[in-house]
Amino acid sequence: MLRSRQLLYLSIPIVLSAISMNLVLSQSSEASSTSKDVPTKRIMLIESNVNKLHPDATSELKQQIVEIAVNAIKNQIFIEGGSFMMGDFGMKCKSDRYAPTWEEGTVCYATHTLDDKPAHKVTLSNYSLSKYETSLYEKERYHLAHGLPLPLEKRRKKKPNHWSVQPNVAAGTGGWQEAKDQCLWLGKLTGYAFDLPTEAQWEFAARNRGKKIFYATNDGTIKRNQNTPDDKIFPVDSFPPNPLGFHHLQSNASEWVNDWYDDKYYQNSPEHDPQGPDAPHTVKLLNKEPGIFRVLRGGNIRWDPTVMTNRVPYPAVLDVPYSTSKGFRCAIQSPKPIN
Repeated sequence: MLRSRQLLYLSIPIVLSAISMNLVLSQSSEASSTSKDVPTKRIMLIESNVNKLHPDATSELKQQIVEIAVNAIKNQIFIEGGSFMMGDFGMKCKSDRYAPTWEEGTVCYATHTLDDKPAHKVTLSNYSLSKYETSLYEKERYHLAHGLPLPLEKRRKKKPNHWSVQPNVAAGTGGWQEAKDQCLWLGKLTGYAFDLPTEAQWEFAARNRGKKIFYATNDGTIKRNQNTPDDKIFPVDSFPPNPLGFHHLQSNASEWVNDWYDDKYYQNSPEHDPQGPDAPHTVKLLNKEPGIFRVLRGGNIRWDPTVMTNRVPYPAVLDVPYSTSKGFRCAIQSPKPIN
């Protein structure tokens, strides 16, 4: 499925007809890219920052970075803050696991883990979050800009048509720090407070501003290969968004959030804008050696999709250089809308 966003990535980005590629991102008084959603002054700031941060990049790569930064701004959805009960809020007993329901006075839990209990009141300030997971194209340009090896380069040469190396597929990572660094890089490019979302922000968005909704799909149910992936990671805009406009929060690549993991955190979480534990804690997980972990949210193709807004502790550094199923999306930590 090729949509407009994919076509943008497969074509070399928009350049004003009066400016040739070898003049792109020069110290001109006009922006070399245009957008009806992002002011010209902001684009010019991005171009200036690209030149400062990546002076040795080719003109083509610089222009691609500008377009990525502009799209990162355009794709942010502003979320008005509010209060909700974060965590396992219960489920009607004997519910259909593909279309569960909630009713007042329910006595059954929706999940089998203890570390998302008890549900506790959280009040969030306004923030913005990307409607899409970060794509492989965007991650590749980040790697090129920083002189890092490209993900899955051997597979790309052997199997160029494999789903995992297509430009608009959700990008994986080798760990939490990669996700964190790329979001902060967007902040350096754009001047906005880009970062990973907190776990509370992620869940609030997945549950349509904290409603008692079990699955972050278009209708709150699981329909394999209709509103959730089944056997592969899909392009970031493949399935219908949830009611707030976010794609693939339920399942595609699981997503890193900013928080450290602590199995006792839900019992002690502050109400207002929780940021997760202040420092890492050594935790002993079932059948695993004690360690410190970050939090992944959402399902992926290797896990059962019928898990309520999945919450998983995971080592911050993976034991493989690149996992297609551990991705991310970026937030803007600002109470004011940018679009």
